[in-house]
Formats: sequence, C-alpha cells, structure tokens
Amino acid sequence: MRFYLRPVLLASLLLAACSEPLTKTETLAEACFMDQMGTRKMCNCMASAANQRLDPEVFDMFVTMGTHAPDDDSEEMREARETAASMTPAQQQQMQAFMAAAIDLCGLRM
Repeated sequence: MRFYLRPVLLASLLLAACSEPLTKTETLAEACFMDQMGTRKMCNCMASAANQRLDPEVFDMFVTMGTHAPDDDSEEMREARETAASMTPAQQQQMQAFMAAAIDLCGLRM
C-alpha cells in the first residue's frame, strides 16, 4: 500500500510548491466560502467589494479578522483589533457601505 501512496504524496507536494500564494482578496473569498457564508461566486463578489470599497488599513483588518479564529492572540490579530477599535467615522461609514453592498449586491449572509 505504501507504494501507491508515494506518487500521490509526491504529486501533492509538487503541486503545493508550484502554486502561487493567494492574494488577500482570494484568501478572504476562500475563508468566506469555507465558513459557508455563501457560494464561491457570492464570496468572490464580497471579497472584491471589500478590496474596492475599503481603504487598505481597514481591508487588511477585515481580511485578518475574517481569516483568523476569534480567540487567536497573534500580533496580526492584536493589530487588527486595534484598527477596528480606532476606526475613524469615515472608515466606519466605509465598512457599513461595504456590508450593505455585500448583502445587496452579492447576496451574502452575514
């Protein structure tokens, strides 16, 4: 049986080594889909809307909080929590407009 698993393992390792890392937008869409928030199309729509509608700092915060466990205590999550707690009124409006678009345009269940 070992003989048959070796080619499969080797092929998996080669595929992983050759694949490019996901962008933040792709990572967010994949996390959305894996959390069963919507279809791939819905999640791709939401991730694209986030990338287009949120300023980079808020987008990074949203990606981090959307792709890490809530109890994650990494430096990245601590920074994301700080960003969320100190968002300006303009950033809060951006977030609200984005959430409405994610629901209305993409059909996402949030």
